[in-house]
Amino acid sequence: MASLAERSGAPMGERDLHDDEIAEIVRALVESDGRVQRLDLPRRRLWIKRQGSKVMPVFVALQGLAAALFRLPFLRPSPQLAPEAMQAREIERLRAFGKAGFPVPRLVYASATAMVMADAGPTIAEHMRRVRADAGAHDAFLVKGAEALGRVHAAGLSHGRPHVRDFFLADGAVGFMDFEEDPASVMPLETAQARDVLLYFLVVTSFAASPDKTCPAALDAWLRHAPVATRRELRTLASVASRILPLARLIGRVHMGSDLRRFIMATEFLMQAPLDRAESPNTAKAGQDG
Repeated sequence: MASLAERSGAPMGERDLHDDEIAEIVRALVESDGRVQRLDLPRRRLWIKRQGSKVMPVFVALQGLAAALFRLPFLRPSPQLAPEAMQAREIERLRAFGKAGFPVPRLVYASATAMVMADAGPTIAEHMRRVRADAGAHDAFLVKGAEALGRVHAAGLSHGRPHVRDFFLADGAVGFMDFEEDPASVMPLETAQARDVLLYFLVVTSFAASPDKTCPAALDAWLRHAPVATRRELRTLASVASRILPLARLIGRVHMGSDLRRFIMATEFLMQAPLDRAESPNTAKAGQDG
């Protein structure tokens, strides 16, 4: 019997599904409409992700307006697509990461607007929570994520929304999931990659138990693989973001939300970071130790 993955043309399909698993998947797809749903079956755990119609949030529209007015390409939001196009884009990007040698969730089925994926195991965010009493082990995951992000960039890819909740471990290697955002479709690749770094350092600066030590270590890990063009673009991005800092600090005096605090912390670090310390890119193959 052909697998659902084979019938749908889904990439990296699992082995054939058992009849009872097919019945459970079909039942879940018909009876529920949650965007992300966990499906615990007797033999394994699966995840269902549905691509629903999205209304562009007001702040995303304003972000696009600011990008146009101030000529800041890194602010351009990813295109808002119909559910079918969102699904196709996410599967295409998942395929690209898998082809480049990075672990990704395995698809067992994909319809026009829903995909069923095998469980990839705990995310790095979950691993970090489990070792939070050990500051060194906790922050080592942040450094490991930065190093893997450098490999992604060396492979000519960008993640779009890098966060430890979207990273996982597969035999010790960092894997990636959740490829909804595709900033490289609306800006140069090096700009999308520099944007990745800024977004990831929103996480590093706020999650690190020892930020004074972990932030430089994470940057060094990324720099070992980062393309020269992306390092240059990151310097430009950090410089531009630094011009927004006075306004951000002023707003923070009235209301210092968590997102604003992370932006201030990450920008302050990156604008002072020695981004020239590694002038020759590491040529190690993506997904492999260099």
